[in-house]
Amino acid sequence: MDEKNTMRQSLLAARRAHADAHGTDAAAALATHADKLSGQNIAAYLPMGGEIDPRPLMQALRRQGSGICLPVCVDEEAAMIFRRYRDGDALIPDEMGIAAPRATAQQVTPDIVLLPLLAFDGTGNRLGRGGGFYDRTLAALRKRGACRFIGLAFDMQMVDKCPVAPHDEALHGVATPTQWYDFDGK
Repeated sequence: MDEKNTMRQSLLAARRAHADAHGTDAAAALATHADKLSGQNIAAYLPMGGEIDPRPLMQALRRQGSGICLPVCVDEEAAMIFRRYRDGDALIPDEMGIAAPRATAQQVTPDIVLLPLLAFDGTGNRLGRGGGFYDRTLAALRKRGACRFIGLAFDMQMVDKCPVAPHDEALHGVATPTQWYDFDGK
């Protein structure tokens, strides 16, 4: 097993346990960072597998006037697209079986992408689940122009150093329940 997969295995279990114990309070605290985010279209995600819950933050961003969109996988090998999402909208499984807005929802290009992660380090590197979906998507968005990539995490997900491969996309920042980290986004 390589370094990334070894790290993933230990962090998945640790994150799940932490989410079970502290998830509700952490999600509420994460929402206090809404004032640091402003964009017309902000991409978020619906939590799964112990990911920090961004829904209170999404509600705060809506109150500030931002539109929220969710990622949709339409092809396992392509970058994800983003469709507008409002509370209560019907969701259907996308190509990966993850709940996503229907094809009738407006497709948008986000100004900011809020994304889950397993780990991050002090230079903006992140460790994801290993499918490459966000890396492909962030690379495509980076080529299009200005878009900020902000990881959402529990404080315990910060590590000394994330293993990095050439295709890994760096973050512009990370928000945790207690901290806001700014990086150069490489």
